[in-house]
Amino acid sequence: MKSDKKQLVDEISALILSNLKGLNEKSAKKLVKTVDKASEEIAKKYAKLQKDEEEAKEKAEKKAAEKIKEQSKKVAKSKAKEAEKAAFDAKIALVTGSEVANAPIEKSKKSSSKKSSAPVEEEAPSSESAE
Repeated sequence: MKSDKKQLVDEISALILSNLKGLNEKSAKKLVKTVDKASEEIAKKYAKLQKDEEEAKEKAEKKAAEKIKEQSKKVAKSKAKEAEKAAFDAKIALVTGSEVANAPIEKSKKSSSKKSSAPVEEEAPSSESAE
């Protein structure tokens, strides 16, 4: 990184000094020193800003990862609650001798099959009674 910083300082100095011509040697030496110091400060600030941006990006990625982790925990917790409720319902079914855990699923299947078969059954008696 130091070589990159040094290269940046040299490039900035060269660009600035190429536009400043026509000075005597004494003034040129002072100007070169001033430009080099200013270029070093610019390179330091640039490096600091780059570092700050990288840190901010890492923080944002870390925060997003934590958010995803929290969401997955919530989902796991809700699934655990559902499983616990299902186990509880199954225990109740064992005690009562009925199928409480499977009843809602079977009812919805039966109700949908009854709906589809109900008109067929109604049509058959109505056609027989019509004859």
